[in-house]
Parts: sequence; structure tokens; C-alpha cells
Amino acid sequence: MSGIFGCYDIKGNTQDVTRDTYYGAFSLQHRGQESCGIAVNDNGSFLVHKAPGLVTDVFDEVTLSALTGSCAIAHARGGSPRENGLEAIQPISIKSRVGSIALTSDSVIMNANEIRDGLKDQGAIFQSNTDFEIVLSLFSRNRIRTEDSETAILETMKEIKGVYAMIFMTEDKMIGVRDPYGLRPLILGKKDDKYYFSSESCALDAIGCEIIRDFEPGEIISVSKDGISSKYYSDSATRKQDGRVCVFEYVYVARPDSVIDGMSTFDSRYRVGMALAKESPADVDIVISAPDSGNAAAEGYAAGLGKPYGAGLLKNRYIGRTFIKSTQQQRELAVRMKFAVLKTVIKDKRIAVVDDSLVRGTTTKHLIAFLRENGAKEVHLRLASPPVKYGCCYGVNASSENELPASTKTVEQIREMIGADSLAYITLDSLKASLNSIDCGVCSACFDGNFIAGKPDSSEEN
Repeated sequence: MSGIFGCYDIKGNTQDVTRDTYYGAFSLQHRGQESCGIAVNDNGSFLVHKAPGLVTDVFDEVTLSALTGSCAIAHARGGSPRENGLEAIQPISIKSRVGSIALTSDSVIMNANEIRDGLKDQGAIFQSNTDFEIVLSLFSRNRIRTEDSETAILETMKEIKGVYAMIFMTEDKMIGVRDPYGLRPLILGKKDDKYYFSSESCALDAIGCEIIRDFEPGEIISVSKDGISSKYYSDSATRKQDGRVCVFEYVYVARPDSVIDGMSTFDSRYRVGMALAKESPADVDIVISAPDSGNAAAEGYAAGLGKPYGAGLLKNRYIGRTFIKSTQQQRELAVRMKFAVLKTVIKDKRIAVVDDSLVRGTTTKHLIAFLRENGAKEVHLRLASPPVKYGCCYGVNASSENELPASTKTVEQIREMIGADSLAYITLDSLKASLNSIDCGVCSACFDGNFIAGKPDSSEEN
């Protein structure tokens, strides 16, 4: 997944537009640490600055001062095995027959190869293997055939299959779109004369915005000097019935202070911890978390057990979510570099460790061994999500099913593999029940195999 952000001043002022966009991208850094970029519209002239690295590394005072405009869009990109190289860095900007267009997207298009081949047959030229270049090519073609950009986006949505949240920047508009299932979040905010689009509410909070509402599934929101308007891919009943935000937003991806589709991420994780304590209690002395995404669930689990919650593990803040190594020795070192143990907290204690999920289990295995090495008497693992049995083709988890222990092993076999004294997962029903105030349903394909937006054709997987 990635983070996207946009800002448009309807009065045409340029003050704070780029800086607000910078702070928005910075606040979404947890969604991707591989690369980032900002594109601005300065009276129809588009400027783009993007590079590999974190937001604070890619942008400095000189760069931000040069990126002046009344509209800006940004991207914080997570890694993808399908899209790599400098060409995969967003936003992307092109000049077309209908003027300059820029795009930032968090998307996975299932029929990308089919569309790319068809466009090539019509004379289109591509510089990369990215999905967003296909979307922009379709949009620019459809824009020539339609009366306005919003209709062109609707036509583009009819051609693509997949999951996406996207922000288009034209010479006179900023347009956000959420896929018809709403799998990717996108939120609308406002401050003074500026409107904002963001992957998460935490980025809007950071710059003092009023959060207006979430985009509905299949909704297109357009902002221009004339104000704000919406178009929809489907009718209201269909949008309500089909709405399925990715459940992993609440399990892991989103920041705990975000509210997505009416549901607080922190509250949902805390409630899962409480339910987990009821379903799978452990006779322990203390509950700790695998920081940071396990913190809220661990607090809920401790409260449910009536046991103390302690900070037994500390996380190195200078290491991001993508700290992945290939060899066993490197992975073991990675755990030691990423985590520090408070020995006085865990020594000679029976410990329950609460984590958000177990995907491959490699890091978990080394973490448990690390805790034992530092004096833990027993280590009981509790997971705030069900077994991950299916590789997610929507971009949340790129693992193939043969890399996922839960797809072939029993819970007891996984327990033996990771070296825990006991292991338990939350049930899917309890996970969904924790989302008590959500405005829509959830996609839980990685747990139940129900890929509601389809799976790639066999040609797409190659």
C-alpha cells in the first residue's frame, strides 16, 4: 500500500499549499518508505519533485520553496515487486491534447497487462510497467472523447478492474476517486479556502483540517475554483451493499489515531484485544506488545485478562516497516537492530506477546528466541488477526501462499515453528465484530479467500 494526499485552494492562493501537502505526505509515511514525491500546479505549469527515500530526505527548504502552486498532490510509496525502478516513483505528470495532467495513486489493477497491450495496439507508448501509467493513459484518451474530466474518469473506471484510491490534478481541478468497492480509503477535509484529499484522517489532523467525510465507494469528488461536486460509479444502494474497505487497515496498515469509514483504528484494535482475552486467555504475569501495531491490541488484551501491560520491547524508531533481510543471520540481526528488550520487565516472567498478525513468521520466531535469551520464563503469542492463509493480490501482502505457514500448517505446527509456549489467533467473526461503528463492510480475502474485486488473470501474475 501507499499513501496519497492532495490540496487545492479554491481562491487560487499558493500560501501553505505545498507545505500542507508535504506535512500530509509526512504523516502518511507509515504507508510507504520506499520513495515519495510532490507535484504542483502553478497557473497551469506543472512542477514535480520525486526521488527514492523518506519524505524528510527527499524534500528540504529549498525544494519546497521552489514548488509553488495553488494545487499540489503527493505520494508516499511502499515497495512492490511488480513495480520498481525510478519510473515507479509517483506522482506522474504528462502533457496531453487536453492539457497537463498529474496523478498519484494507491492502486493495483487486475487487468493491467490486457489494457496495456490494447493501448499499445492503438499506438500508446509506455515508459514503465506501472499500473498508474496505464490509468493515466486511459484517462487522457477518454478525456478527449468526453465533455469533462469526471466523465473521463467514470469511463476509465469501467475499463479497469482492481482496487484503487487516486488523485488526479488537471490544469483547473483536483479530482479524487475511490474504487467501487472502497477497498482503499480516501478522506475529504477542509481548512479555510483549501480542500484536501488524504488516505487517512491522521494526515488531515496533523495540519488542522476539518474532516468532512470519507469518500463513498465508487465516488468521484472534484474541487475547482467553482467549489466542490461529486459523481458516482453506482447508485446509493449498490455503494452501501458493495462497500468493503480492506480489513488490514484496522489490523496493521493505518495509524492508530486514524478514523477510516467511521471506525477508530485504535478502538478497533483495543476491542480485538479484549475479545482475544475472552477467547484465548493465558496464565501470565505480564502482557507486552510487538510494537508498534500491536500496542492497542495488547492494551486491550491486558485489560481483558486483568493483568499488567508493560513495555517489554522497545522499537528502534529509525528503522521502518520495510527492514527485511534475506539470510537467516541477517534476519536475526534485524530483530536485534529493530527491537530492544527491557530485561528488568521480562526476566523470569511468564509473558503474553500480542502482535497484529503473523504472515511468514520469520521475524516472530527470532523475536520469541530473543525474549527467551533475555530471561523470559514463558512466551505465549496472541495474534489480533486470524491466520493469513491467502496471498493478497491487492497489494497488502505480496507473499505467495506457499510462503504463508497458515495455508499449510496447523496452529500447533506454527507454534512449534516459532517456538512459543502457546499460540492463539482471534477469530474472523470477532475481528469483524470489533468494527462496531464502521460505515461499510470489509474485505478479508487474506483470511477467507473471498477476493471481491477479482484476481489477476494468469498473464497478470507473470
